[in-house]
Amino acid sequence: MLLRLSIVGILLAAVLVAPFALRPDPEQGGLNLDDDAERLVIITPHNESIQSEFARAFAGHMKENYGRTVFIDWRQPGGTSEIAKFLGSEYSSRFEQYWKKKTKLPFSAPVREAWTNGSLDESVATAIQQGLLDDLTRLDRDNPEPLALAARALYLESDIGVGIDLFFGGGAYDFRKQASLGHLVGQDASGKFGPAVLAAEKPEWFSDSVMPEMVSGEPFRDTDYRWVGTVLSAFGICYNEDVTARLGLPHGLQTWDDLANPKLAGQIALADPTKSGSTTKAFEMLIQERIQRLIREEDLSEEEAVRHGWNESMKLILKISANSRYFTDSAAKVPRDVAQGDAAAGMCIDFYGRTFNEIYRDEEGHSHIHFVMPKAGSSISADPIGMLRGAPSPELAQKFVEYLLSPEGQKLWNFQPGTPGGPKRFALRRPPIRKDFYTPENQVHMSDPDVNLFELAEGFNYRDDWTGHLFASLRFVIKCACIDPHQEQHAAWHTIIDDGMPAEGLKAFENVDLISYETVMNDIAPVLKTRDKVAEVELARRLSNAFRKQYEVVSD
Repeated sequence: MLLRLSIVGILLAAVLVAPFALRPDPEQGGLNLDDDAERLVIITPHNESIQSEFARAFAGHMKENYGRTVFIDWRQPGGTSEIAKFLGSEYSSRFEQYWKKKTKLPFSAPVREAWTNGSLDESVATAIQQGLLDDLTRLDRDNPEPLALAARALYLESDIGVGIDLFFGGGAYDFRKQASLGHLVGQDASGKFGPAVLAAEKPEWFSDSVMPEMVSGEPFRDTDYRWVGTVLSAFGICYNEDVTARLGLPHGLQTWDDLANPKLAGQIALADPTKSGSTTKAFEMLIQERIQRLIREEDLSEEEAVRHGWNESMKLILKISANSRYFTDSAAKVPRDVAQGDAAAGMCIDFYGRTFNEIYRDEEGHSHIHFVMPKAGSSISADPIGMLRGAPSPELAQKFVEYLLSPEGQKLWNFQPGTPGGPKRFALRRPPIRKDFYTPENQVHMSDPDVNLFELAEGFNYRDDWTGHLFASLRFVIKCACIDPHQEQHAAWHTIIDDGMPAEGLKAFENVDLISYETVMNDIAPVLKTRDKVAEVELARRLSNAFRKQYEVVSD
């Protein structure tokens, strides 16, 4: 009885103390309620280390240079997929109210489908020039085409906001999508503030010698500056040398193909690509690497290489998935479990792998956690920031973007903690995006002085026309072929391994006819593009059930 009372007392004390223990640190930009501070609201998938260091540094920068007290209000609903859903929902509800108020018309199906349809933008511009949308109150509710153009025009001309200034962190795909929808803008309604205004003020920052528009086939910024890259990312493999050695792989893992080794059954950690844009990008790098290899080594035409490369990569992904322990909602869990020995290896973004390499270094500088960027197996990508439509503090938002891209802000990404201009507590281990940053003077203070992704990416040229248009389809097929039937897939894979990897069983397991390049292009991608959720759910159900049966046949 006394023990139970003691436990209850401890828990009660924890509940009472937690709000005080977790309150914002004033040095990190946190403020008391009675402080008269400017608030910058940022939605982000970035972890607490990045949030903490940039909140502290930006607050200090604004105080020292402008005498202004600034507080960053971070919002983190999840990964980029969750952020996209949140923004879509919030903007939709606000635009519906705006539409009804401006036009006195219902939020009908043509309007609902058109207001975020970027493919209508040229038609909208023409309609505006011709004066067809001058009087929205005279629109015919039964004529869908003018309604669609009016809906898109009204949204693009609006300053509708969701109470958030900036979207910070993710991948170019997610930011291109948000820009196409119209949620990201190059400048605010006044035309005075925004990334596009910053680019006009500091054109030298966006030159080829500092921040090129594109590197190794990857876009580093939007042509209209609705988003700009802030730091670099690459994709690869993190592995635990103790576990891989125990499993008979003393040299660790060096290529994407290594993840399919049957010795790693139940030992691979993966994040769910429908929740993590970075994980989807890693799988896309795997496909791109295979296509380039076929062109280089098999002398295939580009068209043949894309088709065969996709199909061969699907087979590889099925085996990597079969080796996996789980598909987690959090990409950060992958290197954490690898570091703790709960998994031998995983696919992850570079800074996750390097961060855990540092955390587990011993006094002699050795770590049992390693990150490998497969040779010619990944491009370098920009991790962007963009200003949201209707940002409540656009001037302050521009100041933050300017700080991120300045030499001062770039130091936070890779300088060692405690060095001049570096982070205070956390080594962020991210490669700066400015090419002019990689100087001997800066490398002395860098956590990764020998890592220059501009050089490492040489030999790999990302081709958006090969797989970029299938990014959503890639997420979808992995969910249907790997995540939904994961239990049946595991059982089939272990049956094959136990039987000595028979060719017939492996061929049946690797059957990717249902997700082949031709099937995805002709059947799956068109359904996803319609944005018909009922049709998408029905397709997912049929595809997942078909793979379950395929794996069950192998197990039997």
